Amino acid sequence: MIALLVLAQLAASSPLDSAYSSPELRTLVARAAAANHAPPQTFGGYRARVESELSLIMRDTLGREQIAQIEQLASSVHWTRGADYDMRVVGYRSQGVGVPYSTLTFVKGWTEPSLYGERLMIGAQFADSTTRRQPPPSREDSIVGVHPLAADRDLYYRFSGGDTIAVLNTSQRLIHVVRIRVTPHLVGSTRLAAFDGELQLDAERGQIVRMRGQFVVLGSSARRRSWVTRIPGIVAVAYCDFVNAEVNGRYWLPASQRSEFQTAFALLGRSRAVMRIVSRFSDYTVDERADTLLAVDDTHRIRHRTAWAPSDSISGFGAWQSPLGSATTEVNANDFDDIAPDVWRATGGVRFDAMPTRASNLVRYNRVEGLFTGVEGSVRMRSVVPGLSASARAGWAWTERTARGGASVSLQRSAWTYGARAERLLASTNDFRQPFESESAGPEALLASIDDFDYVDRRIATGSITKVLGSLSTGIASLQLGVGDDRAERSRLTRGWLGRDAFRPNRGVMSGTYALAIAEVELHPSVSGDFLVPGVGGKLRYEMGNGALRWDRAELSVAARQYWHSITFALHADGGAVFGSVIPPQTLFELGGSGSLPGYTYKEFTGDRAALVRSYASYTLPLWRTPRRVWRAIVLPGLAPGFAAGVQAGWTDLSSAAARTSAAALSVPGIMTPTSQATNGVRATVGAGLTFFGGNVHVGVARAVDHSAPWKFVAGLGQLF
Repeated sequence: MIALLVLAQLAASSPLDSAYSSPELRTLVARAAAANHAPPQTFGGYRARVESELSLIMRDTLGREQIAQIEQLASSVHWTRGADYDMRVVGYRSQGVGVPYSTLTFVKGWTEPSLYGERLMIGAQFADSTTRRQPPPSREDSIVGVHPLAADRDLYYRFSGGDTIAVLNTSQRLIHVVRIRVTPHLVGSTRLAAFDGELQLDAERGQIVRMRGQFVVLGSSARRRSWVTRIPGIVAVAYCDFVNAEVNGRYWLPASQRSEFQTAFALLGRSRAVMRIVSRFSDYTVDERADTLLAVDDTHRIRHRTAWAPSDSISGFGAWQSPLGSATTEVNANDFDDIAPDVWRATGGVRFDAMPTRASNLVRYNRVEGLFTGVEGSVRMRSVVPGLSASARAGWAWTERTARGGASVSLQRSAWTYGARAERLLASTNDFRQPFESESAGPEALLASIDDFDYVDRRIATGSITKVLGSLSTGIASLQLGVGDDRAERSRLTRGWLGRDAFRPNRGVMSGTYALAIAEVELHPSVSGDFLVPGVGGKLRYEMGNGALRWDRAELSVAARQYWHSITFALHADGGAVFGSVIPPQTLFELGGSGSLPGYTYKEFTGDRAALVRSYASYTLPLWRTPRRVWRAIVLPGLAPGFAAGVQAGWTDLSSAAARTSAAALSVPGIMTPTSQATNGVRATVGAGLTFFGGNVHVGVARAVDHSAPWKFVAGLGQLF
């Protein structure tokens, strides 16, 4: 799917009258083109080591990234001038959280031998959907780009800039680096791609130091375009950041290569799917020939060939240069914001977008509202008033016959963001939610009468101040002040349209108005423990209500994930407390069900004090790690069996008469439903067994340990038993 989206046609600029902004720039580009047509005459080829990470990532609306799959590959590469570029994969390992396929389903090559030549790939050679185990070489399975320094460059590009941006001091000489802005000039109909970005050149030798930008497709036959690329609201971008290093004081060869494919679908909200490929070259051995060697015409497309070492060699490989996940997390999708398509860019003219913050603002289905449909739009002032934006949303709950919606405005100044919002929403009272977890029921309510949420009708108006602590990957701090009004809701549906089971009643709440203050600090927000970003993160939140409803509520979350050789450890712990002489039921903590404490019934436990811990440890055996093609282009990560154990534990306490009175109010009057209670100690489930496909699948046994219980067979996706 990602490979198809990358082929979407992107907007291009209109042609200029001249290809160069100045005669001096024309001379500089011509000299660089001559130098980059082919490597120097003494260059015969090279051997090197390459370590790559291919990852699948979800980026949320704030720019935080959650990694769903990482595959790390160690390779030896050999390029002979005028011949093929051979890559031999000698090591492979992976981690995943429920992704049923390998990124190698989409790509069959992921590095470029050099930036010399007339044509180049976009950093990844895509696999054709008709590929079999032994596919013939094909020129239709990848996007070929016109090199911005090609002999026919004037047909495809316009050039500007030429200023010196850096001076590099090596042991042999000073290198003046100049920057040239390259803009596509689109003509004709061809499947060729064009580069849109900047070149950084060694001013003395005319060699490429860095190439950073995006690729746009010049044109293609309508019959060859996938239906996916024609869906309105899809934005697909292929970025690259290729950095060269001077080897042996003579040749500019790859040091690192990053290719990134970002896609978004307006109807699914403002999150993006990202496929990231980061490769690092090292240990060069250059084949140098005599100065009399004739220059080889390198204008043809170099054929990439990828081979794999025997399975036992790949499984036993241990000479990794970087920890798993480090190459992926050292960069961020926001790095390309300055060259992003207009819909994502913070600069430009005023822009209006009919794009939801999340898909549930457009359509959702739950037992309180029934079917809800809505619209959402936003305006960003961008360069007119930098950082200023506003949005509004409205919709109608057809069964409830109620309108909901709101409006917000924000102003960003450097690391600070100031905002205000007013909204009527159906808020969920669920606790300790995981990243990207929905805030209301979805198709499962419609199809199976499953609605594992409880709701409160909330009207709220707040002002906020948010500060990014260095970078989004480092931390975020925020303060909100405002007023609110909570009102009880009830289930209006008996069952879903296709479901046979009855919906449960919506839990009781206390109605009333209040002044609201919320302070929150989040460190390393991309580290959740549940996804694959390594490191340690945490969040502290304090919430206070004062008025007809009064409460104080504190929450602390700690998350960690670490990889050490073949061992993986992950942890996510949450804890909280509510204080007050009269505690609104909607502020209590509730545990039980698949989202928290599996093996117990839905929200079986409640309390004004609560803690929830999910932990996991695994060891992957050095066996069968080579990915396997199973059907057509579908590739699975290596079977990679391993051992794993996990613990999920929870605790709640009703520490006061106010808390016990509040817990009793969760039951709906007149409806016989069990009252949630304290856990009376720690309730825990342990599991152990085998994992496969880098942790994507588990099979084993689990049992409760807080009371006498039999072991049960368990199997499923993900890493927790």
